[in-house]
Amino acid sequence: MTATQHSLAEASDYEMVRGTRRALSLFAGKWSVEVLYLLASGTRRYSEVLYEVGEISKKTLTQTLRALECHGLVARRAYPEVPPRVEYSLTALGWSLTGPLMALYEWSAEHPEESVRPQRPRLVVVPPSGSPAEDAGIGSVAPR
Repeated sequence: MTATQHSLAEASDYEMVRGTRRALSLFAGKWSVEVLYLLASGTRRYSEVLYEVGEISKKTLTQTLRALECHGLVARRAYPEVPPRVEYSLTALGWSLTGPLMALYEWSAEHPEESVRPQRPRLVVVPPSGSPAEDAGIGSVAPR
């Protein structure tokens, strides 16, 4: 058993939840997933990212790229040219996130109906103990 496997086996529920939330927060921004998928196919200039990502404002794209750079997922390289040229690419940490992103995509592809359709909660009515309904084995479930 590796050290990582050993530490995972000993992780408490709280530690697992906290770690999962920390990982999800890395790409929780509205446009982060789009930018990460785009950069997974290669280095892009700012204008290419703006054009290829879709309907995003320059301000929002800049904020998204800065957040991903701050988390260490994206590298920014500025060239001292006129006009300035800036390129973005995934870091090693960003590349390591492509596997979990693909796993999320594969899960959503396997469960298209369940992941899109909101589920209504089911109501189960449990009769009070000692009631005639309980003695008869009667309970009710609200229809879906």
